[in-house]
Amino acid sequence: MFPSLTHLMLKDNRIAKWSVINELDKLQKLESFDCQNNPLMDSEKNIETLKQQIIAKIGQLKFLNKSQIFHEERRGAELDYRKKYGIHWLKAGGNQDPKKNKPSEEFLAAHPRFQLLCDLYGAPEDGELEREQPFSLKNQLLTLTFKCPDKADQKPIEKKLPDSMTIQKVKGLLYRLLKIPGSELKLSYESSKVSSNSVMQQYMN
Repeated sequence: MFPSLTHLMLKDNRIAKWSVINELDKLQKLESFDCQNNPLMDSEKNIETLKQQIIAKIGQLKFLNKSQIFHEERRGAELDYRKKYGIHWLKAGGNQDPKKNKPSEEFLAAHPRFQLLCDLYGAPEDGELEREQPFSLKNQLLTLTFKCPDKADQKPIEKKLPDSMTIQKVKGLLYRLLKIPGSELKLSYESSKVSSNSVMQQYMN
């Protein structure tokens, strides 16, 4: 199916299902995909999170909606995807033991690259899975202070965030706060055990 296709533009269409995105991974030479203004793009409140899921689902993609996908962004997207759907994988018959790993056909159809991601990064451990737990806001919030060393006029921003929040979602938050695309952000973390504050420092390329 279209073995030589490298660029695909489906903007302003009616794509609403992830199954369509799954099929695009079969286009082995597809490098650029534009899917703006589709119902699927409104399925997540955080557009950055949605973009990361598309990146994780289409392994050979190098550009998404005209933005370049860098190696670190792809790695982060794939690790977050593996973490996000790990609990669904276990419930569907997945297992860290290869001999017992038998995810259902339904799961594999919904997440065709999941097993490949496990092969690349290892099967998700119990401690890193996103589990549904009784909500306890007080116990699940972390206080983080965001600083931008390259912008002297930018005041530090303090936020209380869930301890389960992924790096990609943090980047989405910073995009809304600072209007800087996630692909242009570099994050480093300074623990409160090292200094008086818990700091997530932002650097631009």
